[in-house]
Amino acid sequence: MGKYSDTGCYDAVMIGAGPAGLAAAITLKRTAPDARVLLLEKMHGPARKLSASGNGRGNLSNVKCEDLEEVLKFFSETGIALRTDDEGRIYPYSEDARTVTETLIKRAETEGVVILNDTQVVNVEACSGKGTGFRVFVSGKNGDGRHAGGSRPKGQEILRAANVLIATGGKSYGVYGSTGDGYKMAKALGHTVVPPVPGLTAIETAEPLASAAGTRVKGEVSLFKDGDLIFKERGEIQFRDDSISGICVMNMSSMLPAGVSCLDGAGRFAGYMIRINLVPDFSAAALIGFLRENNLQTADDCSDGGGCVRSAAVRIPATLVKKAIAEEVQRRAAKAGRTSLVDMANLLRGFTLTPVGRKGWKEAQVTRGGVAMEEINMLTMESGLVPGLYFAGEVMDYDGPCGGFNLNNAFSTGVRAGKAMGERITAASR
Repeated sequence: MGKYSDTGCYDAVMIGAGPAGLAAAITLKRTAPDARVLLLEKMHGPARKLSASGNGRGNLSNVKCEDLEEVLKFFSETGIALRTDDEGRIYPYSEDARTVTETLIKRAETEGVVILNDTQVVNVEACSGKGTGFRVFVSGKNGDGRHAGGSRPKGQEILRAANVLIATGGKSYGVYGSTGDGYKMAKALGHTVVPPVPGLTAIETAEPLASAAGTRVKGEVSLFKDGDLIFKERGEIQFRDDSISGICVMNMSSMLPAGVSCLDGAGRFAGYMIRINLVPDFSAAALIGFLRENNLQTADDCSDGGGCVRSAAVRIPATLVKKAIAEEVQRRAAKAGRTSLVDMANLLRGFTLTPVGRKGWKEAQVTRGGVAMEEINMLTMESGLVPGLYFAGEVMDYDGPCGGFNLNNAFSTGVRAGKAMGERITAASR
């Protein structure tokens, strides 16, 4: 078991004990067993966000991930059993994300990684001169070391490291420790940071939706920019007072541009329009035919107990869409004077909304933006600007769709960084 270095000198200091940092530390020690590795975590325990991921189930990866084999190999070697659902999402076999966190921590400790919790990194400086490494400025809250022998004095101090990994995450779910600390460090070391915005989040709309709030429908969302289709996906859509949500909507949110400069004078994303198909399994002709057949009843047949929602001209059968949604469609039809069978079919297949914003960081599942990937060697995760500096995970400008892609990215980039750092340390010791 490793111990905290009395000299404060390490072969590698990893900043951030999330999935990327833990994967990197474990892989580094497997590659260079004698390396002195310190993993710093500002929270009271590692990987708190991981423990809460996937509603606590831990959606770790997806069969559609390009670098899946690399991640599966790491899981197998680390003792993490997996299962895959019908949609290709990969979970721990226990379906308990906390078991993954516990396994990663135990494996890191077994490999000899020193983990220090409650340790805030204030700054990172590259030392002058070739191959002289880095100074890492840290401030401890209470000196609580997670690793046996790993506690250190309270207060500030300077650590020295031959190599540094920044794996601090983004800004989503700040309650778990992701507050954008790594961006400041990266900028200080000369890297470009793409301005971060909330990703995989609900979309706020100009149109009020209070009458349908709380309703969930299985439909299809499409996003248009200046009339051109740029995104389409089926899934569950959740209506809220001022916004829509659901996995397909959150994936769509990543297609909206970043920055207030993209908003027009009315506070809308200029040129963007959302269209929801509430009945995606019906063609236009089939839907018109269905509505026509179900509107042959008399007005008396369409009473409160008749299983339909009234309109000035067209009724919507209750078995087609939920009542709250049907009533919202009816209101739109009446307001626009569009009450024919064709009009109603078009509204059901093309319920339009105007996006005006994203929900904030408290709801965002990931961060869009971060350290520019063009400045990083994606095979080794080493900085193209500062030798010995590495990045992994959400701190970089990467955001994938829902379904395990973002955690897969954290693990895969962590593994690559750890392997490359281990090889660099081994080469330097020869």
